[in-house]
Amino acid sequence: MRERGAAWGPALMGFIYRVLGRTGCRIVATPVILYFYLAGRRQRLASLDYLRRVWKAQGRTDRPGHPQAIRHFLAFGESLIDKMEAWIGRIDRLQVDEIEGDGFEQLRNDKRGTLVLSAHVGATEIVRAIASRHQKRRITILIHSPHAKRYNALIQRYAPQSQISLVQVSAFNVATAAALSGCIERGEWVVVMADRMPVTDTGRAIMADFLGAPAAFPEGPFVLATALKCPVYTMFCYKLNGRYRAQVSLLNDGVAIPRGQRQAALQELVRGYVDALQKLVLAAPYQWFNFYAYWPDVGDASGNRISD
Repeated sequence: MRERGAAWGPALMGFIYRVLGRTGCRIVATPVILYFYLAGRRQRLASLDYLRRVWKAQGRTDRPGHPQAIRHFLAFGESLIDKMEAWIGRIDRLQVDEIEGDGFEQLRNDKRGTLVLSAHVGATEIVRAIASRHQKRRITILIHSPHAKRYNALIQRYAPQSQISLVQVSAFNVATAAALSGCIERGEWVVVMADRMPVTDTGRAIMADFLGAPAAFPEGPFVLATALKCPVYTMFCYKLNGRYRAQVSLLNDGVAIPRGQRQAALQELVRGYVDALQKLVLAAPYQWFNFYAYWPDVGDASGNRISD
């Protein structure tokens, strides 16, 4: 399920939602998700590996198995429907706690262009939709999916007044920074998912301890954070007990970093981001959606090879 959908997926999802609504989407999506669980062995084992690491980090003595992994998959399916409703401006139909702490207000009231580091958690699109509806601030979302144009077409069809646009990026480089600097100068939000290596796997990685073992995080988003010289926030939106919560924190206030200190600043940004992400997944383990071998070792949290 790592960008596994077909090119026609966004249009089909929009059609099903328009005809059947949220309940109908859930009815259609459930057997599809269960099929992927049964057919996608690598994705299934990745879910079990991740959940077992979470259980260990939480100090639990029981061991997650198929029921927990299926719940993880079904939560992913539910998040797709939530994303749809966020894209087309139906967030009033969702139970959303807009603010958790003062981080979101701080971000929303900051008039400067901002880089937001997010993750494949919950449905971050809901927070973006809330911000867009309240302030009409332009939001550019960088994604690795090759279907960005199709998603944009879907958004324009159902929510032509939306201030959200999706941009496909295959790599973070000087050209990327130059293109995004204009967005920052115009006071826009630039949102990057910083928890997944590019699909091409050509990007440089930064290793950081995550759930008790080293994991590879893409260097690009953090290099971008130091290059754009703008405020950098983390923002996650996750579902807990049927309600969405926004978890927002300031990583860097846009202070210029001397050349000799950039590597240290890079490590500090990564550590701050990973700490925030780990705090979230420990609180809501079924809300993190990376269904592939995330850690370099292929064993589980106990050092044993993962199996069904």
